[in-house]
Amino acid sequence: MKIAINQPYFIPYIGYWQLIDSVDTFAIADNYNYIKQGWINRNRILEGNTVRYFNIKVDHASQNRLICDHRIKPIDKDLNLRQLKNFYHSAPYCNEGIELMDRILSFGGDNLADFLYESICLVCDYLQIETRIVRTSDFEQDPELKFTDRIYDYCRQMGADTYHNLIGGTKLYTFEEFEAHGLKLAFIDTVFVPYPQSSESFEPGLSILDVIMHNSAEEIQQILKSYRLITAEQD
Repeated sequence: MKIAINQPYFIPYIGYWQLIDSVDTFAIADNYNYIKQGWINRNRILEGNTVRYFNIKVDHASQNRLICDHRIKPIDKDLNLRQLKNFYHSAPYCNEGIELMDRILSFGGDNLADFLYESICLVCDYLQIETRIVRTSDFEQDPELKFTDRIYDYCRQMGADTYHNLIGGTKLYTFEEFEAHGLKLAFIDTVFVPYPQSSESFEPGLSILDVIMHNSAEEIQQILKSYRLITAEQD
């Protein structure tokens, strides 16, 4: 079984969805510490030629507390949707993107991890990704385990034989270390496929929302497959 584990991000870039699509089970690491100025509560979209942040507000955000222990402030759905319509009104699939964000921003609770879990599942449905989505907080926890040892333990509990990670993980993980724990390691190296945007030049790595606004379902399926899988055999 192939699995991946990653902190939950708010409407993240295409590589995140390629990672989910590449595995059988994707575990949202919701019992990891919150990261300020990261991607947990915000992402980048376009306003004409300008890249700007689109976010949800977190109440008393602290890097000393877990993601699942945070709350979000009330979401002004109408205001956020008006902003998105203004930014993307000329995009060919604006209606589809707005409808998706309407469902995401209609979340009825205030738990940050619950909100992100639901938003990830909604986007997966839209992208036709059938990967099983779970949460690391639902598994048995060994407080003595840190860093990579936690990953090995979650892999064991899920019956994994292969672990996928985004390309940035090459700075943290080695094929040899994972092999010593009976696991194959592979990295998703995203190939950013240019598509027409509102900006004069292509801006790669924006939120998946920008991809959805500008591409048909068929085009998005092609973009989802546009990556290199780096394995030990290629190293």
